[in-house]
Amino acid sequence: MRLIDYAPHTLVDFLMEESGGSLMEYALIGSIIAVVGALILLALHKET
Repeated sequence: MRLIDYAPHTLVDFLMEESGGSLMEYALIGSIIAVVGALILLALHKET
């Protein structure tokens, strides 16, 4: 079996799985971390 045949099914299984954190929760946490990091860098840049 080729990887291309197996990968879409694994992705669908991952997205349909409801145990633990969902993909949207991980995306939200990641975006919050990115925004906070950008704000910290902007604040440090304006001080200098």
